[in-house]
Amino acid sequence: MATNRLTQGVMNSDSALREFTRWPKREVLRIEALPDQDVISELESIMDGRNYSWHSINEQMQAQLDKRALEFTAEDGDVLFEWNNLCHEKRNWEQEGRGRFSLSCAEFNRDCLINLKIIPTKAGLGFEGKQSGLDLTTST
Repeated sequence: MATNRLTQGVMNSDSALREFTRWPKREVLRIEALPDQDVISELESIMDGRNYSWHSINEQMQAQLDKRALEFTAEDGDVLFEWNNLCHEKRNWEQEGRGRFSLSCAEFNRDCLINLKIIPTKAGLGFEGKQSGLDLTTST
């Protein structure tokens, strides 16, 4: 009985794994519900490198590719294809000046934000990818 009180609310490995696998869906729903200005604000923060480690994610994805755990298919929706598109947006952001995306479209911005948030987990980077790529304080 005392053990139950001590462990109440503590996540074990099974509950942590279940929570982790539900996180991408909840994050997509959260982003889809955001007002356009909040999407832009979060996207700008990531493009500026705040609470998002582009380099770390890229290194981890390269390691996955080297292990052949990922494969580049050049198809829309492929993790590496989408990551390359996002890196292109990041280069444009840096070259053209802050606040310039290739498209001025709310839906495009929202899709970019969703991909930036969930690609590390879709790439199979697990908890490490989530932690290296995401500001966990904004996750619900």
